[in-house]
Amino acid sequence: MVAATSIQGWVLFATFIGFGGLIRDLNFPLGAAVLSTFLIWAMPAQVLLVSGWAAGNAAAVIALAVGLSSVRMFPMTASLMPYLRPKRGGVFVQLLAAHFVAVTAWVEGSKRLPHMHKDRRVPFFFGMGMALVGLSTVSTLVGYELAGTLPHALATGLLFLTPISFLLQMSSNARDIVDKAALAFGLGFAPVFAEIGGQLDMLWTGLAGGSAAWLLHRILKRRKK
Repeated sequence: MVAATSIQGWVLFATFIGFGGLIRDLNFPLGAAVLSTFLIWAMPAQVLLVSGWAAGNAAAVIALAVGLSSVRMFPMTASLMPYLRPKRGGVFVQLLAAHFVAVTAWVEGSKRLPHMHKDRRVPFFFGMGMALVGLSTVSTLVGYELAGTLPHALATGLLFLTPISFLLQMSSNARDIVDKAALAFGLGFAPVFAEIGGQLDMLWTGLAGGSAAWLLHRILKRRKK
């Protein structure tokens, strides 16, 4: 139900329609694209996979790029795992739950899990995750079929809905100065590392922006004492 009513879910739907149009334009196999949604389920990583394939890069290079791009999910996963400790299954259940951690699942999980009873958290998260993955798969198929009718600029623009939505969600949820500083530093560093950071630009942006925000927070905290 959350996947169908969430604004983030609808943004995800539109984004994967754009992804479906992209793979058709590049003649990427539809079956491989659908499989990538099940195994990766992260739009930036899937775009790296498709663009790397289209550029003729070696499989090992593509795998490394996809893996490195997914490092950004680690903080999101670490913040949700304390809420996803089952009575049975232990680490295996948490590892399986980690697969469903992405921007949309993290936003909805962070908002809803802390207020739920412990026994409801794991079933809710798995249900939401599987629904979102299924929605993404259907959206990929829809985008693939509509590729011939959608303007290329529109199909490409749909890919940017998720990061824009995530940015707006984070901005509205920012309450403390450290949260606002992290967003400001991240936005400021992003174009710099886009030029000099190579394939690791997102990683360097996160490290630099987060570290600068933490340092500012420590300085302000000491001044208050």
